[in-house]
Parts: sequence; C-alpha cells; structure tokens
Amino acid sequence: MDKVLTHYTKTPRKEVYNISMPNLVKVVFDIPINESFDYISEDKKVKIGSRVRVSFGNATRIGVIIDIIPADSKPKTYKIKKIDELIDEVPVLTKEMFKTCKWASSYYHHPIGQVIFSAMTPLHRKQRKEPTSKLEIQHNESFDELILNAEQKKIYDSLINDKKKFKVNVIRGVTGSGKTELYIKLAKKCIKEHCQILIMVPEINLIPQTLERFKKYLKIIPLQYHSNLTPTQKHKVWEACSKEEQIIVIGTRSSIFLPFKKLGLIVVDEEHDSSYKQTEMFKYNARDIGILRGHNFKCPVILGSATPSFETVRNIKIGKYQEYRLEKRYYKSKLPMITIIDSSIDRPNEGLTNTLIRSMKIELEKNRKVILFLGRRGFSNSVICTNCKTILKCPKCGTNMTYHKNVEKLICHNCDFKQNIEQVKKCCDNPVLTPLGIGTQRVENRVKQLFPNKTVLRVDSDNITSKKDLEDFIEKANNNKIDIFIGTQMIVKGHDFKDIALVGILNIDAGLYSTDFRGLEKTAQLITQVSGRTGRQTEHGNVLIQTHNPDHSILKTILKEGYEKFSHIALEQRKNVNLPPYSHIGIIVLSSNNMNFSKSVLNKLKEIKRNKSIFIYGPAQSKVPKRNNQYNYQLLIGSNSSKLLSEHISKFEIYLSSLNKKIKWHIDIDPLES
Repeated sequence: MDKVLTHYTKTPRKEVYNISMPNLVKVVFDIPINESFDYISEDKKVKIGSRVRVSFGNATRIGVIIDIIPADSKPKTYKIKKIDELIDEVPVLTKEMFKTCKWASSYYHHPIGQVIFSAMTPLHRKQRKEPTSKLEIQHNESFDELILNAEQKKIYDSLINDKKKFKVNVIRGVTGSGKTELYIKLAKKCIKEHCQILIMVPEINLIPQTLERFKKYLKIIPLQYHSNLTPTQKHKVWEACSKEEQIIVIGTRSSIFLPFKKLGLIVVDEEHDSSYKQTEMFKYNARDIGILRGHNFKCPVILGSATPSFETVRNIKIGKYQEYRLEKRYYKSKLPMITIIDSSIDRPNEGLTNTLIRSMKIELEKNRKVILFLGRRGFSNSVICTNCKTILKCPKCGTNMTYHKNVEKLICHNCDFKQNIEQVKKCCDNPVLTPLGIGTQRVENRVKQLFPNKTVLRVDSDNITSKKDLEDFIEKANNNKIDIFIGTQMIVKGHDFKDIALVGILNIDAGLYSTDFRGLEKTAQLITQVSGRTGRQTEHGNVLIQTHNPDHSILKTILKEGYEKFSHIALEQRKNVNLPPYSHIGIIVLSSNNMNFSKSVLNKLKEIKRNKSIFIYGPAQSKVPKRNNQYNYQLLIGSNSSKLLSEHISKFEIYLSSLNKKIKWHIDIDPLES
C-alpha cells in the first residue's frame, strides 16, 4: 500500500432494501484508496458483499458492495453512474467475513477495498470463468486409531468440555511432545459433530507432513490451501468451505480468509512464528485474525508452541488465555545435550569451528544426519569486538548500531546517528571489530570441501524458490537422501527429520545482539526450536552453539533454565521500557527520492498534537535505507492504548494523503521488526 485516504462509510443497519425505488450502492475496489464510490442500482437483488461490474474512470472494474441506502436519502450534487452488472446474487462475502474484513481494515489501517479483495480468490478478483466441477471431499477407506498418552488425554478432556464456546487455549509443549496428535483427536471429534476445522501452519513446506499425519487417523482427508495452488484449485477449496460442513483445511496464513460457514475449531500451530505476519501490502497477522474469527464463530482457538510469543505469554499471565502443558516427548526420547563453543578461542573458518567439524565427522561416520543452522542469510546487523566482547552502541541513544556493508557505515535506526568504522571509539587496547554474520552459501561451499562424499542441501528462501524445489527437498529429507542440511529459519519450523544426531548453530550472536527489540525473543525461540530437530525418535541428540560470548547472561538463562524462565526475565525488561506486549506500536515508513524531504515530512508528523500517552521515536532510516533510488525513513509510534494509537495514526493518514502523490508511504501495525 502506498497511500491511504479517508475512511469508508460505515455499514448500514439493513442488508437489503427491497423497494421499488433505485438504491444507492457504495462500492469499493482493489485500489490503495480507503474510500467507497457511489453508484445507482435498480436491481432489487443487490446485497452487501456482492460483486458488481461498474464504470470507473475510463475503464470498467469489478467492485464489491459495502453499503446500500435509498437513493433519495443523499442529496445529488453530482451525476451518479449506474452499475453495469450484478455479478453475484448470492454475496461472495459472508456476513462474518465482511465483519472480519471491516475490523482488519480499521485495525491495520489498510484500505477496505484491498482487504476485501485480498480475502477472495484470484478467480473472484478477475471474474474469470469459474470451474464447472466441484471439489470432492475424499475419504480414507482405512485409518488407524489414535491413542493419546495420559498427558494428552487430560488436556483433550478439558478442551472437549469447552468445545462450543470461544476460548483461546495455549498448548505449550516441548518439541516432539505430540501436539499434532492432540489436534487430530480434537479434529476427529469436531468432524463427528459436522463442524469445520482450520489447521494453520507457518510454512508451505510443513503442509505435506502435517497432511500425512492427519490422513493416518481420520476418515476425511484434509484439504490444502496455500500460495502454490493454482487459481482454480484455490477456488474449489473456497467453494467447499462455503458449502461443506464436514471439512478440514490445513493451510498457511492466507487460509484464515476462507469463507467457513460452521467453524468448530481453529488451530494455529507454532503460533510464535513470524511467518503468520504478512509483511507486504496488507500487513495483517493471521494468528490474531484467527482469534477474531474464533470469537465470531463462538468456537475454541488453540495456539500451539514450545516457545510461545511474548504476547501469548503475557495473555496467559493475565488470565486472558488458558494454558495447557505437554512436558514429555511423545516418543519418550531424551532432550538433546547442548554444548557451547567459544568462537573467540576456537575461531570459525567460513562459519565452522574445529570443534563443530570434529563432531560432524563423528556423526557422519555413523551415517547419521547433521543440521547447520544460521540465523540469517547474509551479514548481521551488529558488530562485536571479539577481544573485549563489546557490542558497538550508538553514543547518542545507546541502541546497538547497525552495520551497512555496502557503505561501510554504522547507523543507528533509532535516532539516525551515522559513523564510519574508523571513527569508533576504542573499546580496549587491541580492538578486533567483527560483523556478526556469515552467509549460507559460504558455509555450503566449506562443508562440501570438508565432506566431499556426503550429500549437502542448502535450505533457504534463495534456494527453495518453487513448488518443485519444495517437493524435492521434502522427498529427499524423508527418504534419507541428505546427510547435511544447511539453512535458515525455514529448516527449524516443525520439521520431523529422521536420524538427526547433531545440530550446529553457527551465528547465535547475531540474535543475542540484534538491533531489533524482539531479537532476544526470536533467538531464544530459535535455540529451542532448532534443538528440537535432533534426537526426536530414539537417539540422544547433540546441539553445538558457537558464540563469541559464552558468558552472556541471557544465553545462560535459556540453556540452564529454559525458555519459560527466560521469557519472564525478558518480559520484565520490556515492561521497564514500555515495549510490546506492554504497549502497542506501529511504524510509518515514508519513501521519496529526496532524503531531506522524507525526514522533514516525518518531523512534521511529530508536531501533530497528540495525547500524552502517545510516544514517538524517529525519524530514522529504515532497515533498508535506500531502494530503487528512494530514501526510506520511518517513525515508530506507540501507546498503552490501542484505541488511542489508532486514532493518532488516523491523523497521520489525513496529513500524508494531502501531500505530493510521488511520496510513497505505508503503515505497519504490530510490526515484528522495528
């Protein structure tokens, strides 16, 4: 979204005006303008949520009706066009979906038209020919009986008692504790009662293994919904959700907008995962919209994770969510042994220390598998002195400085202070400044040199770019064709690889010293999640963590006392500085070809009168300071009240809408990176 204009008209009290006189219908389009447009309709069948074809400017467009009022109720100050065609006699958007879209538009400050169109399939948006054949719900002829252990059964019995009312339940289970089996048992109960079930996973590559596990125990075979489906396949799933009662959908974040008619259960697996947050265009969080839809349908919502997000931990603490725990691994295997390697003594060569290489050799000689994990694909944002363990901080505000390799500068993304590497004040007698990061490709090259007879697969978003790549990766992983996996976050998200004996975490310091206030939270989650990839069935796995600072207090807490203890300590730190989840924040990013103009506009926004509980930081350079000759600057705005924050951002929208059309800007509510 580049621009947001005035807010759309509120919805009417009635859905249809079955009267003889013409109706005034308010129509929205898939354009970056938060405004509805008036048309006349003499068709008595028009309804809110129906698509229409209308003349718009010099062309015709497909729009969606969001309001209907008698034509004589509004004074005519201009000529109003008639709609050319009513496409849907039955609205394409249900009342519940329309309610969801309105909330999302208001909360995320995104144009209502674009929200509505993003909730439809490609065939709906373009009015392409719809498939004549319908999706057949497939059934298993034979399936296994699922038996829960004592821990799982206790949780199942409790959840079944509340199955017909809205409640957010958190299943906190160690990796490999059997959360999926619990989801399957609950889904089986819902199906018997003719209800629909939505199971969300954070990544497409998790769908095949989740689907296979559900198929093993259920009579009804679940449907898939994700971005790799064709428009026709998406449309068929959409239609099935609007008509079939006994249906299970396993999908990624986009599945949250399917038009269910009788949802009985929503599961958000790995709820902490950042993939549930859309970062382009309409910047919504599918987990939070899932909770909203659970409320709309009066059905339970389950958030599953071994490492719940801080927002979820906070909501458990204040009694808003109900927590259940799975403390034991489903296959009764032991949790892995974790070893710390001091990288300032055992210095890495292309990311690998000698200690890690020796451990890899031992496991590979036994024909067991190895995962090498990197927190990010390229260079880190932070710089450390490997001699005295000092992290370079901004002399003006104390925030970790961000290293920009392309310009060889340190930049503070909080106050915009800039500094050359040579200008840094000496931290010790013999400073050795090192960027905290290394790329996956360099590690891959090194591993292939060291182990030329082993099969190596790099798993990241640069290497897995298509459906075929994904299918090849899963097929090779499931059939023991890979000896060494090298990857970023994609490799740790719930995969159940066999015979993983060793996990090496190569650059944990990039997260420990992140410039993002959520950096420690993400790092603790990654350590826990990636450790859970080893020793899941039988073998006692090992995890080796390379760090320049083995005495880091937070790292010690995570490893010795676990994620839960760490989260309580880190939440207190967040509370002390009034950061989420103790406040609500949004980021306004402005782009123009004039750096000074971008900054001056954001400074003017700061001058807009605000409530005392509103706080603003910036303007500062965005994490990507320049792209396509456009300078990107941002403001961070926050408040303890989400309502006050939303009201003040609305004032910003009005001001920004009045500016030069060449300026591009967008708003990100509840950003996962600051």
